[in-house]
Amino acid sequence: MTSPAKGAISEKLAGQLEKGSWIRKLFDEGKRLIDIYGADEVYDFSLGNPVVEPPEAFLKALADTVNSGELGKHQYIPNQGLPSARQKVADYLNGRYGGSVKPEHIVMTVGAGGGLNVVLKSILNPGDEVILLTPYFVEYDYYADNHGGVAVHVPLADDFSVDTERVARAITERTRAIIINTPGNPTGTLLTQDNLNELGKVLAEGEKKHGGLIYMVYDDPYSQLVYDAVPPNPFAAYGRTILVSSFSKDLGIAGERLGYVAVDASADDAQLLAQAFVFSNRTLGFVNAPVMMQRVITRMDTLAVEQQEYRKRRDLMVGVLQEAGYEFTVPQGGFFIFPKAPIADDVEFCLKAVQEHRLLIVPGSGFGRGGHFRLSYSVPIKQIERSGKVFKALLDSYR
Repeated sequence: MTSPAKGAISEKLAGQLEKGSWIRKLFDEGKRLIDIYGADEVYDFSLGNPVVEPPEAFLKALADTVNSGELGKHQYIPNQGLPSARQKVADYLNGRYGGSVKPEHIVMTVGAGGGLNVVLKSILNPGDEVILLTPYFVEYDYYADNHGGVAVHVPLADDFSVDTERVARAITERTRAIIINTPGNPTGTLLTQDNLNELGKVLAEGEKKHGGLIYMVYDDPYSQLVYDAVPPNPFAAYGRTILVSSFSKDLGIAGERLGYVAVDASADDAQLLAQAFVFSNRTLGFVNAPVMMQRVITRMDTLAVEQQEYRKRRDLMVGVLQEAGYEFTVPQGGFFIFPKAPIADDVEFCLKAVQEHRLLIVPGSGFGRGGHFRLSYSVPIKQIERSGKVFKALLDSYR
């Protein structure tokens, strides 16, 4: 028997797989417990998978699209996306933000993840820096690396607002972009308009100081999952904003992979950016965003939705954690909470949670902020209601 060939995969990828091995260990342990005790006796708060079904308006539009007699509806379409879908998105964004986004400056993408890769491929030169605010969605590291970018990590403030002084110090002549995600994964924190405006000023000053263009890449998939607050307007905060979003969370269609990239018409080089996004969408192999989903959203009266089910879950989860005695910032959006762990070693804490209490939560160090853990309340309501004793027992074991 011959030994495996050396270097079966790239050394870089091998290192990335090893870096995430503790996550696999946690999930494998959770699966083992489910096999032993059954799903009802395991408390899985680890995954950010939308639990609320799509709204009736989407389901009706889907049925109408499938049952229509239209010919050729599964054929190739323009790489930029259907004009009717881009017009629908433009109408939604202009109604939400009061801007002047035009369909020609929108590109339909394969989810927000695909959209972020399209944007970064379009704007980065090798060695350009992308500022990432931690704690953060760690895939951003890989997205930047995919296109020759260098991730520069800047911690958020203790309340998870943007520390603009730290951002200012991080800007160099190689800074090309900063990614903003609000309400964010893993914290659920919503930035204020004032905070975003201050960031816009810092970016403009950085451009002036170093002589290069800096884009604010605004990752916006949770913007309709906002509670007790008004989401900020990124276009009003900074002129060189590229908005990336999807319908995964608000319409509950994460598996359908439909997103978009948009630039306001007032932005410099808006048309050139859109052309670059179309080219990147094609050459990255996406070709075009899922055509059936584009046809479906075109048939909907509006893309604006209210997700009261997530607010209900947020309120219940906050009550459970407060009753148990955890320290955390109450999230104003999304479906994540990022409490403090009672010990510095958050990986050890999360392993104890799963091994001794059959509770699956994710270590904060995996998101760039140790001493915390992330939980998703995008789970059945009954699971939240019966989890109180488990969260309390876990924390009490450290007292």
